Amino acid sequence: MHCFMLSTHRACARSGNRRARLSWLFLLACAILGLVDPSVRAQDQKPSADTKPADTKPADTKPADTKPAGAQSGDTKPAEAQQSAAAAPAGPALGTVTISGLVDVYYGINARAPRSATGGPFATIVTPSGETIGVDNVGRSFDINDREPSFSLGEVNITRTPGRGFPLGVTATLTFGDTARIVHATEPGGTSSWQTVQQLYLTYPFRAWGRDMSVDGGIFVTPFGVEVIESSSNDNYSRGFLFQYAIPLYHLGVRLTAPLTNQLTFAGYVVNGWNNIADDNDAKSVIAQFTWKPNARWTGILGWMGGSEGTGAYGSGVPTGGAGNITTNLFEGQAIYQASDKLKLAAWVDYASAAGDVNGVHLSGNWIGFAGYARYQVTPQWAVALRAEQFEDIPGVGGVGLRLGGGYVRLREATLTLEYAALRGHLISRLEYRHDHSSTAFFGADTGDITPDQDTIYLGEVYKF
Repeated sequence: MHCFMLSTHRACARSGNRRARLSWLFLLACAILGLVDPSVRAQDQKPSADTKPADTKPADTKPADTKPAGAQSGDTKPAEAQQSAAAAPAGPALGTVTISGLVDVYYGINARAPRSATGGPFATIVTPSGETIGVDNVGRSFDINDREPSFSLGEVNITRTPGRGFPLGVTATLTFGDTARIVHATEPGGTSSWQTVQQLYLTYPFRAWGRDMSVDGGIFVTPFGVEVIESSSNDNYSRGFLFQYAIPLYHLGVRLTAPLTNQLTFAGYVVNGWNNIADDNDAKSVIAQFTWKPNARWTGILGWMGGSEGTGAYGSGVPTGGAGNITTNLFEGQAIYQASDKLKLAAWVDYASAAGDVNGVHLSGNWIGFAGYARYQVTPQWAVALRAEQFEDIPGVGGVGLRLGGGYVRLREATLTLEYAALRGHLISRLEYRHDHSSTAFFGADTGDITPDQDTIYLGEVYKF
């Protein structure tokens, strides 16, 4: 996720690409104001406890982005999934507008009580334009504050199905809060300019060779990763190191989704690159993903992304305008197994290699990570989840790791999460203990010290509507 060339955290540039921004906001206005078949009333469909708005993934549903043939699978609640399959409701009518969303807050304690030597946040994300975000918990994606009630994310999802008056589907995901800023912290077009737009794309469905296919164009979240941005769509409250450092978060471009057989689906993308709405080096990247679902219990996913990356992938240490081009190849595998009505298991592996020049200096490196997940639905309301993972940042030429900005670093963590779903699944409460370990001093402590370990206990509350 936010992986930085020369610092621990993401950075981002601000640009004034107002014309492009207005064009995407026009699409949003179309979704809200009038591209609805007059014979169909807009609906506000409330998700069930395990259904996250508008992102269909294998054996589970994620928020706001329809991913090809189930790109990720972090939020399946087994008992509820059976109920959903039994109901098998018909899809929304032509021109239907659906509005949903969530509010995410948290409070937690880091046993190291990390603070800077001056008493402020231990670290600071500094964007190239000078914007800053204080961070206490180094290595964490969005649960960045220690001993401070925090507003992580507010999100509104608006989707419109294709209709007779306007034959394209529209998807918009609008966000605000700390998470929205961090997601766009390396955006070459400017963090403040784009932080409210997590997704905004049009969908053209069509039928070819006897199969239903679709083309999407615009801004959409990445197909990589078991975990996603919204905590309620994952089994744990915090995001792991692979989400944080191994993969991108979003793209601007075009996506084709095409089922090849009843069990195998292909998705192909042409995008600007990692985390860049405004292109940072005039190069394009390509994504290919295959999803195999032989039965209701098993899902396998293989993906690759390749291209020349810059600021969006590596932060402000790689300048825009072509002064930094790092050829990056990312390979990913996922396996999800619904062992029983109550038990779900998952495994996730990423490997990447990168090499290129930054301001005339040649750099290279690799990173690799793997994670394992288990979730057990104790009762319809109570569930427990476990995650264990390892991530390695391996320097090449230049001796600098391209994800963490130092020498060789190996990160490990284990997380135990207790979940309670109230109000028919609309209110998700999670109590979570996590232990992080590094092969070298990496995490923050009091008075500005660094340490190889940190332990946290956090309570996260998410209300979905």
